[in-house]
Formats: sequence, structure tokens, C-alpha cells
Amino acid sequence: MAKTRITVLAGKVCNRETLLYLVFGGLTTLVSYASFVACSRLGLGTVAANTVSTVLAVVFAFFTNKAFVFGAKNWALRAVALEFLNFCGARLISYLAETGALVLLVNWMGVADYIAKIITSVMVVILNYVFSRLIFRKNRVKPE
Repeated sequence: MAKTRITVLAGKVCNRETLLYLVFGGLTTLVSYASFVACSRLGLGTVAANTVSTVLAVVFAFFTNKAFVFGAKNWALRAVALEFLNFCGARLISYLAETGALVLLVNWMGVADYIAKIITSVMVVILNYVFSRLIFRKNRVKPE
């Protein structure tokens, strides 16, 4: 029986890597969201709170993506440093997109900050998956 296009697409979307990314992406989002709310409640403004939460989430995401999601096995200092720089550059792009969306939603549209953070997190998860896949694919150990 021939596979339908939907079956083929579902197989590409629903695989071990994607599921692990969703689990660790969810945990990263939790780190980001909890630290954002904490910083916001401590009196930091929207941009400052988002900056702190992004730094914490990026460090968490780098190590979980490298080790568990994408299986990049090279832990040599040079390889890790290069991946981390690329990872941070990609996260800077998603951070700028998220911050712009937060400012738009909170300051211009009057959406509550914690609701705006949930909305923008969906966009960030998608962007970060694409970026991470590109970064860590180069350094995977291929099965023999």
C-alpha cells in the first residue's frame, strides 16, 4: 500500500527528535516563563525581564539540545564554543523577534505581560527548532 503525502509528512514531523525537542522546548519555555514572571514581579521592566529570562533559557536549551535532542557528541572545547556562538546568534534573532512582539502586545495593544509571553513563546519555539536543527546537525555522530 502506497503511503499518502499526509502519512509521509506526519512521519517527518512526529519523530523522536521532534518529540524530544518539544519536551525540552517545553522545559526551556518553563525556565523562560518562570524567570520572566519572577523578574517582572521584582520590578524589572518588560525588556529587562525578558533579557534575564532569555539568558537563562538559552544556557538551559543549549545543553539539553546538544546532549539530548540532536545528539551532537563532540564535546571538545572548540566544537562546543563554536556551537554555543552559533546557538547564541540564532537565539539573539529569536530574542529580538520576541522582544518586538512583547513590546507590541504589552505596550501598544494592552495585553497582560504574562499572556503576551505565552503568545510569543509559540513563535520562539518554532524559530529555535529550525535554528537548532541547523546548528547541531553539523556535529552529529552518524550511526555506522
